[in-house]
Amino acid sequence: MTKALACPACDDTGWVCENHPGRPAFGDRACECRGAGAPCPKCNQIGERETPRLPKGFKPVIDKKGWRH
Repeated sequence: MTKALACPACDDTGWVCENHPGRPAFGDRACECRGAGAPCPKCNQIGERETPRLPKGFKPVIDKKGWRH
């Protein structure tokens, strides 16, 4: 039995392809255009002064030049 997804646009990752917002940015069905990820407009909407839910396993990197991701 297959688990039903709460958000089919992003496969519950919270992120879609910036170029194709109907396709997930990560996972088995990830868009293959290699575009940047964007917060899912259906389940990862943000308000003013809020940050979107980050992808599972995301780790920011800080070096001498500042934040990197």
